[in-house]
Amino acid sequence: MWSPPEIAAGIRRRVAIWAACGAFAFGCLAAAQSLGVDAAIGDAASALQQGRPGEAQLILAAALPQARALGGADKRHAETLVLLARAHRALGDLAEPEGLYREADAVMRSAEGEQSVEYARFLNEVGRYYHTRRKYDIAERYYREAFRIRVEQLGQENAEVAESLCNLAILFENQARFDKAENYYRYALALRRKLLGEKDVKTLETREHFARLLYGMQRTEEAEQLASEARSERRTMLAAEAPRDADPAPPCEASQGRTPELIERTEPEYTEEARIARQEGTVRLEVTIDADGKPHNPHVIQILGLGLDEQALSAVRQWRFRPARIHGKKAACRILLAIDFSLL
Repeated sequence: MWSPPEIAAGIRRRVAIWAACGAFAFGCLAAAQSLGVDAAIGDAASALQQGRPGEAQLILAAALPQARALGGADKRHAETLVLLARAHRALGDLAEPEGLYREADAVMRSAEGEQSVEYARFLNEVGRYYHTRRKYDIAERYYREAFRIRVEQLGQENAEVAESLCNLAILFENQARFDKAENYYRYALALRRKLLGEKDVKTLETREHFARLLYGMQRTEEAEQLASEARSERRTMLAAEAPRDADPAPPCEASQGRTPELIERTEPEYTEEARIARQEGTVRLEVTIDADGKPHNPHVIQILGLGLDEQALSAVRQWRFRPARIHGKKAACRILLAIDFSLL
């Protein structure tokens, strides 16, 4: 949730710029527009990064008329539109971004050039947007154009080329074009291993995607080898994020008294990577509930992958419980939790 004082401070900064110019100073007015948009872009980008999309949406909606006044070849015009589209997406609104991306497309082509790496990144983002909406034919067109530009501008052995390959592989898997998906996953994984290394999260995600495809193709032995590698690396990452307590509380046992009771729950969010891949399943955790009903030392014991384990950990840390009572006294103990992820 965004902070009203922070929103007010951002608005005051922009109002002060406008007020300082005076009503008839056209040159100063143009400068104020530019500075106001720059401030809005910075404030909104920070809000999005910190998980406050509502604040970002308010800032950008207020700044959009100024951004449009900068003209159709100003990069900040496009940046404002793209950030506003991201804010809407983060708020769960998948309809509004379509028009924003369409407007941004023309500006990006003028500002960055139709064959630029920056324009390819924009096309890739729009492709992911349509992929999320399961508009696969449209997504493929954007992905392919981004891929073409990246290969031409960056060469075949580049991390951004690997990103395009992986996005296309997921799309082909969604469309049951399994042979094509396999080829693209294989090349994307080889590139990411070479360029990013085995332990990079993008390499890990590619292994998780590829293993899922092979399971779906009934190639269990190959799938299990990849999945085992991925689980091992994911487990290492999770252990670094949520190390286990050296002296854990005892397990909760109903025979000893009342076990913890959940009274406040925050739902975990889906990662975009898992959403476009239609990844579903269950994350199982072991967590200590202290005598105040707060969770501590959550530890994933059944991994799902694609960032969903991390999302489960983040959500569970915000849960609140009525604490266990052992022999009539509040006490800390360990419980097992199952967090289900499913798509409509």
